[in-house]
Amino acid sequence: MVSERSFELYCPTKVKFGVGVSSEAGEEIKKLNGQKVLVVVDPGVVAAGVLENILKSLEKENLPYIIFDEVEVNATLSKVHKASDLQKKEGCDILLCVGGGSTIDTGKGVGCLATNPGPLQAYEGPEKYNNPPLPSVAIPTTAGTGSELSFGAVLYDEERNYKFSFRSSMQIPKVALLDPLLLKSLPPSVAASSGMDALSHCVEAFVSKWSTYITDAYCKQNFHLVGQYLRRFVANPSDVEAAGGMLQASAMGSMAFNTARLGLVHAMASPLGVHFHLPHGTSCGVLMPPVIRYNLIACPEKYIEIAIALEGSVKGTRKMEQAYSAIDAIDRLMADIGLHVHFDSAQIVEEKLSQMADETLSSGMQLTNPRNVTKEDVIGVYRDFFGI
Repeated sequence: MVSERSFELYCPTKVKFGVGVSSEAGEEIKKLNGQKVLVVVDPGVVAAGVLENILKSLEKENLPYIIFDEVEVNATLSKVHKASDLQKKEGCDILLCVGGGSTIDTGKGVGCLATNPGPLQAYEGPEKYNNPPLPSVAIPTTAGTGSELSFGAVLYDEERNYKFSFRSSMQIPKVALLDPLLLKSLPPSVAASSGMDALSHCVEAFVSKWSTYITDAYCKQNFHLVGQYLRRFVANPSDVEAAGGMLQASAMGSMAFNTARLGLVHAMASPLGVHFHLPHGTSCGVLMPPVIRYNLIACPEKYIEIAIALEGSVKGTRKMEQAYSAIDAIDRLMADIGLHVHFDSAQIVEEKLSQMADETLSSGMQLTNPRNVTKEDVIGVYRDFFGI
């Protein structure tokens, strides 16, 4: 299954991991020759007191800063525009993004618009804009999106009721500071959702048509870390060892999918999240079992490896039976961490399924899925998911 095609592995981000490493933000920004900082955060990060030592590090380096603290749970185009106006008004030349994927993705939008003409929607897809964006330093406060090492960003366009992604190797943060202490106030539901996002990145990259021996190595370690630490992390986000393990698992997800890409789970997750108002990580988590059922015949050996890495064993003697153990392992993991969703059956109509399938295919992410898909296939997987 590992592709023999040529590939490019691009890892330009300086990664620093350790307890308290977030207090080195000012030092790192100084090294990047930043003169004035736009700090991008969400209200929850501010309320949790996470910013205190980070801002002190800026003050220690005599770096002036402006705070934009209006990032929403799902990064929105309107907030990108508002933050972009502030960046231009204040003349900020570098971004410090402190938060989850929505915060870092909002920063990527601001960085792009600082040096490229709008609208941002014109850059949907890969490598669509020409001018390098503002440099950024990312400090994740969740363990899942891996946006601190990713070339992609996902934004919600409220006017179109549509999530779109824009991707460029130029917008990968220059520095990522992975500090397990910043995750200690994370609500268990967020820890669970973001953790399943981290797992889904590697499940998809591992079976991708573009997988490589190098990306597979990242993925296998991700499976091991998620299997070992996600339950502990959800039970107690202040468990520094578990938080650190999940932060590293999340980072490995980005390092894998930047090259191997993703697949049908992520292609279907955006429409599901938009139409049913689900967090992205939750959408990815609950879609993994039905997508794997669809994909099993394409690469059963790889799903066997996933099950073994997550739980240490598989059931049965037949190859397909053993491969199904990956679904069982993921179902058990979601049950243990309390990740589940409920839907109003009246909302699940043929027109909506058709629209969601069209939106799935428009993303292009399904092109590296191990099994080819048609619109009818996508609708079938959604039906499996909804149980209809």
